[in-house]
Amino acid sequence: MKNIVLLFMLMLLSCNSKKENLIRQKESINIIQTIIDQKGIEIVKDLSTESELPICLNLKKILVNNKCFVETKTNDKIRSIKLPEKTFTNEGEVCIEKIYKSNPIENIFFLKNDSLDILNQNETFKTFKIPKSIVGKFKTIEQTKNNKIAEKYIQFSIPIFSTDSTKAYIEFDHYSNNDSSYGNSIFVEKRNGKWNIKYVEANWSI
Repeated sequence: MKNIVLLFMLMLLSCNSKKENLIRQKESINIIQTIIDQKGIEIVKDLSTESELPICLNLKKILVNNKCFVETKTNDKIRSIKLPEKTFTNEGEVCIEKIYKSNPIENIFFLKNDSLDILNQNETFKTFKIPKSIVGKFKTIEQTKNNKIAEKYIQFSIPIFSTDSTKAYIEFDHYSNNDSSYGNSIFVEKRNGKWNIKYVEANWSI
């Protein structure tokens, strides 16, 4: 009897997890569409040439590291920021301290009880592609057998959600000329059924 109950509980947890992933996939699309609608022209513009960069439909995966501060403190070394590699299926990393202590949000955005769920999202959907329909009039590019990388494009990450899925952290990388490429971190919040950009923070630049 105990085995049956345990099996039932495992099945229930699995179903809930799949349902949550589907909800977050849908919300990921909504978040990116919101950012494109609000900042599309700004983020796709190559300032050096005034041309429009294509939006990569493949999202990069961000892994959350909860030991960045510990490693830096114990090793007593300066932690260098590794610039993202140019691949459409790029996998990045973010320190959990950055998510919690990003100024001026500090500790009022993500809550401490979000931390376990944030870390668990390292194991959730690792590849994801947004539908072309949400980018509107903007150019797009994606990974194919013949097109694995481009010199100039912008790419969003798979969002990292709060436990209640009403707040999220997302990154976008802007690859233009080598001296003007950069990446930003974006904090978004859902209010009254709509996602809004709460804060944008510089993440890396060349």
